[in-house]
Parts: sequence; C-alpha cells; structure tokens
Amino acid sequence: MKAKLIAEKMAWESVDFDFNPDSLAIKRTASLGHNANSSPSGPGATPSIFLSSQPKTLTGFGYLVGDDVADRGQQIVDWMTPGGGLLGALVGAAVGALTGGRINLSSKPPVLIFQWGTQIMRCVMKDATVTYERFGKDGSPDRAKVQFTLQEEVNIFGMLPTNPSSGGLPGRHRHVVTQTETLHSITTAAYGRPSHWRGVAQANGIDDPFRIRPGDVVYLPNPNEIAGG
Repeated sequence: MKAKLIAEKMAWESVDFDFNPDSLAIKRTASLGHNANSSPSGPGATPSIFLSSQPKTLTGFGYLVGDDVADRGQQIVDWMTPGGGLLGALVGAAVGALTGGRINLSSKPPVLIFQWGTQIMRCVMKDATVTYERFGKDGSPDRAKVQFTLQEEVNIFGMLPTNPSSGGLPGRHRHVVTQTETLHSITTAAYGRPSHWRGVAQANGIDDPFRIRPGDVVYLPNPNEIAGG
C-alpha cells in the first residue's frame, strides 16, 4: 500500500507517494508543572501535573516520480495556501457568499487524511519542502523528494461514542479484521449497505477484496466519503 494524503472535504485532491517514507517520526510536547506549595522540598518533589499539551506531529519524507510530479508537488504546497489553491479558493468564496461571510474557509487550513498501512491521521500540513531532483529534456521535473510535517487535527465529534440503537452510521475509525470477517461483512456491519465495500476497498488501496486476512487493519471512512454504492 502506498502512503497517501487525501483532502477530507475534497477527496479528488490527493497525493500518492510513489516510494513510501523510509521512516516516520511522531512527536508531541507537553508542558508540565508541579505543586510546589504542597512539598517542603520545593518544585519537582511532587508529582507532575499537566499545564498544556500540543497537538501531535508526524514528520517523514517520500518520493514522487512521473510526469505529474510538478502537479503533485504544487498540490502539497497549495494545502498550506489560504484557500487551498485556486479550486479551494473558489469553493471558499462560494461558501462565504452563501453564508453572508459567516463562514470563511480561506482562514482554515484544509484538513487532510494521511494513510499508510496502520498509520491513519487526521491532520493539517504544517511544513513541507518539495525538492526536485531529476528533470526531463524539456526541463519539467520527473522526480521529487518531499519532506513534510503534519499536525494532528482532532475531530471532537469523531471521538464521541456511537449509539447502536440510534440507527446512526459510525464515523471514521479503524477496524481489525477477525477470523470470520470479509470486506463485505465488515462493510455491511459498519454502514448497513454491503455495496459500500468498493468505497472501503478504494480508501484502503485494496485491489482484491478476498485478500484481507485476520489481523489486517481496515480504515472505515465516514459514510459521506464512500465513493461506491
């Protein structure tokens, strides 16, 4: 499975890495304190307490190869541009006009989904360097190294439990395949529609739905993200 970045709201905006990252670094910083007044020994002699915690970041790099390297590199840069590039700016302007300016999408970085194997992260692009390393005869790049830093974007609604009796469909989450499950049975249980297996297969880069095995991790998108069925 190739590592990929997908825009959550505009799934047609996506970047697949032709060569997966060699490594991924996950970092999170917490600011800690101590209740010095409760100990005669001074600060540090009491248990640590949280003062604040920064969002998790994921840093790595991958490679782009082919005649569309420039387009994919530009897409990565556009995800850090107010409005998210030309198309995002047009959508943002339309939403702003419809809401009388109450919703300004240009001020919000587009939310992305980073997916590679069991690593699935809802995030925004914090930093990226696209280094073009090889060029064709016409001067257009056909190979690039992309170093990126993604910052976790927590969805508080996705953290809420699903009420099975409400009939509501579940949100995005990971599912570990059990011994008796198939992609069709997993999709039916998650969405109530077996035909959604195509969308789940596409989201996970699964070419053959019969090849999933017990212990595999399957990413289940939100129902409105499903392309099939």
